[in-house]
Amino acid sequence: MITRAQLRCVTLLLGAFLLAGCASSQMSRIDANRELYESWPLEMRQAVLDGKVEPGMNRDMVRMVLGQPTEILTKAAGINEDEIWVYRTGGDEGGSGMGMGSPGLSMGGTMGGLSVGSGGMGTSMGTNMGMGGGTNMGISAPIMSAPVRTPAEEREIVFQDGVVLRAEPGH
Repeated sequence: MITRAQLRCVTLLLGAFLLAGCASSQMSRIDANRELYESWPLEMRQAVLDGKVEPGMNRDMVRMVLGQPTEILTKAAGINEDEIWVYRTGGDEGGSGMGMGSPGLSMGGTMGGLSVGSGGMGTSMGTNMGMGGGTNMGISAPIMSAPVRTPAEEREIVFQDGVVLRAEPGH
């Protein structure tokens, strides 16, 4: 049986990989637009480098922090019109929980373990083969038969006259 500490460790590792992916994308956007980035005031460059969207930023600054929005909406706000950039990340409708998960992460000992893949979580039982450790081979069975759904994370950035008026925290 998998312990809570082992499951927590798996969750932390996956989170670290996701955060590393976000940071490298942001740095590549800065590198690709270095001249534009260098032309901004120091406090805006620092916010972009920190991955933060701040009121007063323009569209180019937000694109450098977050990339292209998933969706752009417009909404009447008095005599002005707000432009709302929506960023959606993640989300999964889930699978049936049956079958083999995608390769990637597994933990286990000689008689059991945990495998996490696209089909959800399952347990693994098998025989440890080889001298001094070997390979854990066996049959995978789902823990849950109901679909595992992960909600999408959504973030909105509101512009007025091309400048950030309000930004929801995210990432």
